[in-house]
Amino acid sequence: MSSELERRTAIIVALRCGRAPKEIIDFFKFPKATVYSIAKSFKELQTDPKSGRGAENLDMFWSKDSPDLNPCDYYLWGVLERDTNKRAHNTVDSLKAAIIQAVANLSREQMAHAVGRFRHRVEALILK
Repeated sequence: MSSELERRTAIIVALRCGRAPKEIIDFFKFPKATVYSIAKSFKELQTDPKSGRGAENLDMFWSKDSPDLNPCDYYLWGVLERDTNKRAHNTVDSLKAAIIQAVANLSREQMAHAVGRFRHRVEALILK
């Protein structure tokens, strides 16, 4: 997958998760023009069904490589991000150690919650 397509996919997934363009810019450090352009197109796709480009046509954004097919729901990534960002990490090794520690500290209930909707997402893709 090209880096431009990966960027577009990341932005679209973030928008589908309810993230604001400003949050996406701050998190990914993507150019403002790129994020706002994709956000505008995404909003038009969701809100203008008369144009023939309505929400039902969002399938073109849902590829087989979609992060939606990751067994770990966005909940897990949010928990890990929150736990690992409690302090700044000056090195990659420090960040890796924090991630490993955060994963080790996850409860069984948190893991069950994280993977609970995976089957639904796979079934939704198969039906398409």
